[in-house]
Amino acid sequence: MPLRITFADKQIGHRYRLQMDRLSKRSQRTVLRAVSEMRDTALRDARDDIAGAGNFGRRWTQGLHGDLTVEGDEVNVAFSHDVPYFSVFQFGKVIHGRPMLFIPFSFARDAQGVSARDYPGKLFRVVRKRDNLTMLWSVRTREPKYFGKESVRIPKKFHVIEIIRDTVRRMRRLFTTAWTRES
Repeated sequence: MPLRITFADKQIGHRYRLQMDRLSKRSQRTVLRAVSEMRDTALRDARDDIAGAGNFGRRWTQGLHGDLTVEGDEVNVAFSHDVPYFSVFQFGKVIHGRPMLFIPFSFARDAQGVSARDYPGKLFRVVRKRDNLTMLWSVRTREPKYFGKESVRIPKKFHVIEIIRDTVRRMRRLFTTAWTRES
C-alpha cells in the first residue's frame, strides 16, 4: 500500500528547497574545511617526518606540497614533491654504479656534496690489496677523497604516504568537527 503525505501549507515546497540549499552550501563548506584541515595536518606531520629522517633540510621539507582543487562538487588534494628522486627515500632503493659509485669519505670536507667527476683538481685510483677497496686520491694533497662501491642500498627514511593515509582515515572526525563549527 503506497504512503502519501500532503501538506496544507502551499509554501512547504519552497521552504523545503531553501532549507536543502542551505544544507547543501553548509555541506560544501564543511567538506572544503575538512579536506583543507586534512591536507594541512598531513603536510605538517609529513614535513616533520622528513626533517627527523636525518640530514634533510629546507629543500626537502618545503618541497612537499599538497595542492587542493575544487571542481564542481569534487574537492581533490594532490601531494607532490619538488625533488625528483624523493621516492628513493620514501620507498628505499638499491643504486648500482656503472661500474662503480664513488662516495666521499666523511673526513674529506672538500669532497662533500661534489661528485668525483666534478672534484676540483685531479684524482688518481688506488686499490687497497688487503680488502680490494677502490679509492680515489687527490693528486695535489695525496689524500683519499672517495671510496668506490658497486652498489649502495638506500633504506626507507620517509613515511609520507603512510602519514597521508592515516590522516585521510581521520576524515570522518574532521568532517564532524567542521560540521559542528558550521552550525
